[in-house]
Amino acid sequence: MRFRIFEAANQLNYRTDTKTKKKRGNLLVLIPENIRNDQIFYYEVFWSIEKRAKENGYNAIICGITQAMEDQLILPELYHEIVFDGILLVDVLHLNYVRKLVDLGIPLVTVDHYYDSLQLDAVVTANAEEAYKIVTHLIDKGHRQIGFIGAISRTKSFKERWSGYQNAMSDAGLAIDMNHNIVNPSPLEALNSTTAQLTDHLDAMTSMPTAWFCADDRIAISLIQILISKDYKVPKDISVVGFGDIEAAQMIAPHLTTIKVQREQLGIEAVDFLIRKIDFGGSPAKISIYGELIERDSCKALG
Repeated sequence: MRFRIFEAANQLNYRTDTKTKKKRGNLLVLIPENIRNDQIFYYEVFWSIEKRAKENGYNAIICGITQAMEDQLILPELYHEIVFDGILLVDVLHLNYVRKLVDLGIPLVTVDHYYDSLQLDAVVTANAEEAYKIVTHLIDKGHRQIGFIGAISRTKSFKERWSGYQNAMSDAGLAIDMNHNIVNPSPLEALNSTTAQLTDHLDAMTSMPTAWFCADDRIAISLIQILISKDYKVPKDISVVGFGDIEAAQMIAPHLTTIKVQREQLGIEAVDFLIRKIDFGGSPAKISIYGELIERDSCKALG
């Protein structure tokens, strides 16, 4: 029986290392307060962080950072009450606040974001590479006029996806028509509440691309809804692709072609990376996690 149990465990890649059973300490997971209840993207990241930490004998304690705490450089009360071996910083906090965290002298790994002016350990999505992949997918389907939507000044991930889009177009020898690109924040700010400004922008365009690459799925879903309301057929008239593979990508009609972000893997790699830094130290490094192209119904080949 003992042999059969261990044989089954090995087939399932179950880890029986004794160190996973030993209680080791606490990891502080800091997040902007506004994403604490996010069920669209970050839930899987938080879940995988907690699970992976527990597997390695750590408690992962998640603390939200409010805008006031950021502005006044206030650490969570728990930091003063519990000994933490390391910190995971998920999403984006103000640079001055991050500098304060660095000054604590505790191993720190950022997750889903990195800071150009700080050489910090980071685990991120391979945004530029995956954007290149999905734009190349459109090009391979015969699309030559491809538009981009994403406020590149708001998030580093959008800026990297914009770079991947540009590189794919350039490598294919295709010109980028800036009339087919929405990269300034104003039309996109409205996507959180209304699509009016984006609709106005589309109305003002003298021509439409044959395909749109949107910097995330929420933008892509809003765009599809706008296009359908304007009597365009997706993908018969215009193809639309996104980035992220959120749950709604499979629910909208047509189902959205997109890049699957490996959210669970982001959490796993972040915890493993942080534990290595706690145990062994080392020079700062950035780990990029590749995604997966998910082809559904919102993109068609041109005849």
